Amino acid sequence: MAGPTALRPWRDTDQGALVAAVQDPEIPRWTRVPETYGEADARAYLLARYDAIRAGVSAPFAIVSAGDEQQLLGSITLMRFVWEHARAEVGYWLSAPARGRGHATRAVRLICAFGFQALGLERIELLAATANLASQRVAERAGFTREALLRSYMCGKEGRQDMVAFGMLKSDASARSERVSQAS
Repeated sequence: MAGPTALRPWRDTDQGALVAAVQDPEIPRWTRVPETYGEADARAYLLARYDAIRAGVSAPFAIVSAGDEQQLLGSITLMRFVWEHARAEVGYWLSAPARGRGHATRAVRLICAFGFQALGLERIELLAATANLASQRVAERAGFTREALLRSYMCGKEGRQDMVAFGMLKSDASARSERVSQAS
């Protein structure tokens, strides 16, 4: 997809920008990023990405500005693969300055296209806390279908959280791509 958002592999040089971005309390509030995140955490994450990719347990990418791949906007990952069922989950976060500009929606669409086309996935799931309305809107704009409310699904930073489960099938993404190309 063309536009101001791109995905690229993480680089060791992203360490400082990664640490700076996740100091925003909204990121650990809604994700599994620890509240106290420092240089050692970033270094460990960047080192572990190689093993995760090789083991087929996640596909992490940096969200960047398409015009400036040095400018880190956020993180997005396909994870929790269930290869025998050709499905995975997508998780992401955006830095505060990048929010509200469509980057999350574009990044989710990009990684889903990658998952369906390059990895052969048939289903991608996205979970958002019921109080995280922004992530729910991203899921809907990206073409996901709201499927269920998962009560007391996980323990978040603020206690037990209900989650809204969204799903996208490969056929949903194909139909959306056809509609977009016909409108162009």
